[in-house]
Amino acid sequence: MVLATTFRLWAGRRMQKTRWRALAGLVAAVLLFVAGALTATLIEGTPESTSSGTSQGGGTTAQGGTPGSVGGTLAAVTAARKQTANWVAQQVNPDENIGCDPVMCAALQAAHIQANRLIMLEPSSPDPLGSEILMDTATLRAQFGPRLESVYAPVSLAAFGSGAARVEVRFVAFNGAHTYLAQLAGDVAARKAAGTEMLRNHSIHASPLARHQLIAGQVDSRLLVTLVTLAHSHPVDIISFGTSQAGASPGVPLRSAEIAGAPGPGSTPAASVQTLRRFINAQQPPYRPSAIVAVKTASRRTVLRVEYPAPSLLGLLGTHG
Repeated sequence: MVLATTFRLWAGRRMQKTRWRALAGLVAAVLLFVAGALTATLIEGTPESTSSGTSQGGGTTAQGGTPGSVGGTLAAVTAARKQTANWVAQQVNPDENIGCDPVMCAALQAAHIQANRLIMLEPSSPDPLGSEILMDTATLRAQFGPRLESVYAPVSLAAFGSGAARVEVRFVAFNGAHTYLAQLAGDVAARKAAGTEMLRNHSIHASPLARHQLIAGQVDSRLLVTLVTLAHSHPVDIISFGTSQAGASPGVPLRSAEIAGAPGPGSTPAASVQTLRRFINAQQPPYRPSAIVAVKTASRRTVLRVEYPAPSLLGLLGTHG
C-alpha cells in the first residue's frame, strides 16, 4: 500500500507539468536579451543601504569597485546567483520546473540547466504559479512581497548570500502554504516514528550521530525506505546522514547517507560496497538515488555515499500516530 501511494503521489506531480513546459520554451528565446536589460536596471537601482548588509562578496572589490560601492554590491549579487545556480544544477531533481527572474534564469542557463525547465517571471507576472522550484531573489521579493513566502513558497531548501544579494531556493506549495506546512509537520512525525522503528532492526547499525538524526525525524523518507529494504538482504552500517543545508527551513530532511555493509549473523561477512551499490541502483523511482559514489572516511574506511535530489517527497511513509 505504501509503494502504491508513493507512486501515485510521485506520478501526480509529473502530470501537472506539461502545459508549463510549453510556456518555458516560448520565453526562453528572449531570456538573454531581457536578462541583460534587467541587469543594468539592477545596477542602477540598487539602494546604497542594501550594500552594508551583504556579507558574501559585498565587501570585495569587483573591477575597481570599493567595498559598499555599486561594483561591490553587484559582485555580491553575481556571486550569490552563481552559487545558487550551481547548487540547483547539482541538487535539484531535473524534472522540476524553476521559476526565476530574467537575470537568475540566465545564471541557471549558464549552469547548464535546460531552458525548457525555466519559467521566466517578468515584472508583469501576477504570480509564480506553474513553478515547482522558485528562485527567491531581491527582484521577486520586491515583485511579490510577503506573498512569496506566506502564500506561494513557504519552505526554503537552501540559501546563498545575504542582504540584497540573498537568494533562496524555495519549494512551491500547490495547495497553499498553510496546507503544505501542515503536511510537512505530519511528515516529520512520520519520519520520527519510522526512524525510531528502524533502530529496533538488528540488521541496521547506526553511529551515535546517525541514531540522533533518525530519532529526530531528520532523514528523508526515500532513504528510510531504501535502507530498510536493503537491510532485509544485507545488514547495513550507517555512518552519517550528512548535515543540513545552509538556509534550509525547519523540517526539510537530510537527503544523503554514508553507509557500509555490516557483518551478519554468525560469521556472515559484510556486503561489499559494490554489492550495496548494485542493490540500491536497482531501485525504482522515486527510490533510485541521484548519486551513488564510493568515498573514504577520515579513518580511511571506504563507504558508499547515497544521495537523493531535492525536493523531498511528502507522504511516502503514510500516516503514523
